[in-house]
Amino acid sequence: MQSPPSTYLQAARAFRHFFTELRDAYLERETLFTQLELALLGREHVLVVGPPGTAKSAIASAVLGRIIDERTGLPSLFSKQMAESTVQTDLIGPVDFKVLTETGRTEYLTDEGMLGSEHAFLDEVFDGRDMLLRSILNVLHERELKHGRRVTTGRIECVVMTSNRYLSEVLARSPELLLAFADRLSFICFVPKSFARRESRSAMLQRFSHFARPDLRAQLSLQQVDLLQDAVTKVVVPSHVMEGVELLADALERALAAQVAKLPDYVPTKYFSQRSVVKALWALKAAVVRDQIYRRPERALEATVEDLDSLRWFFLLGGPPAGETEALLKSVVDPRERAQLEIVRLEQRAFDEALAQIQRELGGGVEREAQALGSSEEVSSVESVSRNWQPGVVSTTARALLAKLVPGPRHAQNRIPLVAAARALVAAQEQRLARGMAGHGEGRGGIALLVSFGDVLTLCRGVPELRPGYGALCEATARFLEGAQEMIALSAESVDFEDGLKLEGLVGLADNLEEELSQTGDLAGQLSDGAPAASERLRTTEAEVRSRVVSALRRRAVFSFQGNLARGRREPLEALAGDSRRLTQLENALAGLDPTQQGLKQELLLPLGIAYAREVLSSTPFERIEQYGRAVQSVAENLRREGVSSDAVFAECREIIESRLREHAHLLTRDVPSPPPASTSVLNGDAYVFYRGDFAAKAPDGELAALLGLDGQLAANHGGVAPGFLSEAVRSAVAQAELGFVQTRVKYLRSWLTQLLTSLPPPESMTERADAERTVDRLVRSRFPMLALKEGELVRLRGVLALLGTMPGDLGEGARRLEGQLRGIDEDFGRFSRQVLARRSTP
Repeated sequence: MQSPPSTYLQAARAFRHFFTELRDAYLERETLFTQLELALLGREHVLVVGPPGTAKSAIASAVLGRIIDERTGLPSLFSKQMAESTVQTDLIGPVDFKVLTETGRTEYLTDEGMLGSEHAFLDEVFDGRDMLLRSILNVLHERELKHGRRVTTGRIECVVMTSNRYLSEVLARSPELLLAFADRLSFICFVPKSFARRESRSAMLQRFSHFARPDLRAQLSLQQVDLLQDAVTKVVVPSHVMEGVELLADALERALAAQVAKLPDYVPTKYFSQRSVVKALWALKAAVVRDQIYRRPERALEATVEDLDSLRWFFLLGGPPAGETEALLKSVVDPRERAQLEIVRLEQRAFDEALAQIQRELGGGVEREAQALGSSEEVSSVESVSRNWQPGVVSTTARALLAKLVPGPRHAQNRIPLVAAARALVAAQEQRLARGMAGHGEGRGGIALLVSFGDVLTLCRGVPELRPGYGALCEATARFLEGAQEMIALSAESVDFEDGLKLEGLVGLADNLEEELSQTGDLAGQLSDGAPAASERLRTTEAEVRSRVVSALRRRAVFSFQGNLARGRREPLEALAGDSRRLTQLENALAGLDPTQQGLKQELLLPLGIAYAREVLSSTPFERIEQYGRAVQSVAENLRREGVSSDAVFAECREIIESRLREHAHLLTRDVPSPPPASTSVLNGDAYVFYRGDFAAKAPDGELAALLGLDGQLAANHGGVAPGFLSEAVRSAVAQAELGFVQTRVKYLRSWLTQLLTSLPPPESMTERADAERTVDRLVRSRFPMLALKEGELVRLRGVLALLGTMPGDLGEGARRLEGQLRGIDEDFGRFSRQVLARRSTP
């Protein structure tokens, strides 16, 4: 609610009298007081730097400490002398130990910190640690404390920070810290050591000759400041003045950047960010209210081009006016002081030049903006699409119009042709929607058409002048989409009548239809706020259409694939790999339409996988079951790589596998010659050569173990069904063949050992050590010990027989009998060799 004029005028008089009294008391501080006034009016913060003894702290206390709350008669002020030891709780408030002990959460009593007061004074701010200062800057900028999930909003409005350090010292210490201050604080002021005017020093000495302090009696209340702050929010900034703010910020940034290139040690006082431009706008509003308070009470609360001059107090390092700066530079001795004064002079000159340039340019702002907007391009494009709807042109035009109309031109007259073009584009869409599916042979139009409709809807919704017609446009778009969805379904169902369509064509069609359906879904969602019932109806229809499309494409895929199988044959693995790639693409495309649609690839590839496996498993030559097992493993890996279920394939190939294994077992049962060793071969090693040569080549063993391994492999591929994949008849055939191998070997070994022991003298007849040595030498030449001991032939055969012994019936019984015979051979040889060795070792 607007305050009564008399109350506002009283607040303005109190504000003016309050600061006039301060200016009389503290001489040559005009810029600082102006920045403090703007900071109070705009609820912003001030940094004051300068050497000691320049009344910085006294002025801050005299301003903030005397703005009282009418309800309490006291100032709402938080003050803190900063130091290296200052911690966060010193500024934001102590930890609430009651909450900490009861809940374990850390909360702060912010009412006891600076967030609990309207004003704060932080003296010697740069004496605090850098991390503390950065965190405090964020608190001051946001006016709230974030701690975990808790956000505490503060009352703080204006903070004055002072420091005896020069900005060059802060820059040398931490450039990033100075940048953070420059970006978040609206006003920075430098207070020089000396007075520029001789009479100012004389007046100061006269005043303090009798230890007199400034007699400050003027009253200003928080409530009066609130009234003036409320006036700042009501200030109107016309479009051409707002343009001037932007142009001034850009021109000044370029001018100061040019000075940085010339003076490497120079750092601009203000960091030109989007945040700083927004703050500049509010500084301008505060300057309008200040001008009304001091100079022109009758002026309206509307900014003018002339008010742009007040932004020097925001963008620049505040300091003495130009004439006083020149006077001080003639007498200054301290190089740091000189550097700060030169920055003040440099920035003031750059600002004056930039402002003069902007004031010249602002006269043609309307025409310049109109030229930059280029609305004639959009008008021409809309006229074109009104005659012939071109989706690409429509989308480009709609997006361009939206970008230019939201938030819109600065000058209202430049908005008129853009709004007219937007209205015409909406009308053109309504005409195109009315033509429906059959307009000029366009059919359902495709992705580009749907995208263009969505862009025009977004334009209609975003531009306030068009929004009243948004609901009707949504309803018309919904009717079009209903027809488009039906056309998509019919397009998919028509493939049954296209003889030349191949799998590759189905993949492309599925991708295109999915993209179109997704676009209709997105567009239906866009209609939810303009035509909610139609939007929900379209979503339901979309699900039905997706189901129809998938069914039609899947049906056609089965027909096309089966036709390809009937027309020609290729190398099985090559055909499997090629069709697998195509079917993977098709299945992925169908899954895009309906995620539940899986299994098409498996269904169609299974016959190819079976044909490939049949050919490999029926034609692969092998002499050992282990070799055949590797072929089976290779088939399984190839099937898995191409996405075919190996268990289903092997189930169809079971008879081939068993037939090959039975044939192999039959070949193994052929007679293996096993003549008893001749007496001469028993002792000279020829029996060993025959055993290792003929038996190794003609009587392979380990086949049952290889068969059981293959059976386990096939059972695993078949889902691990017990007791196994292969029939008992196959296992018995292989086991019977291997039992025959072992029986032949055991028989040969028994004959060999019997003749060997008969040919050698019995151990008890060896009375001399030499006799035992000769017997051991003959044993070694026979090579039976090497076969039995070093090569472990008897142990290996026992392992084979142990496995054969697990077979049921006569097979297992026969294996166990042979194991007993083998054990007898081992015992006979062991007993004889031990006795001979014992005789040889006897002295």
